[in-house]
Amino acid sequence: MCYLRRNPDDPQDTDFRGWKFWLDKLDQFNGNFVQAEMVKAFLVSSEYRQRFGP
Repeated sequence: MCYLRRNPDDPQDTDFRGWKFWLDKLDQFNGNFVQAEMVKAFLVSSEYRQRFGP
């Protein structure tokens, strides 16, 4: 699955701090993505809104 049509293995994407942040947050909430607000964060992100917003 490539969120926002990006390939996570592309050479320019060598900084995985964002991925690690969300993985840690998901672990913190025992896998409950609703409590971790993962979907909400994705939907209100500026990148998502610029690509798919009105």
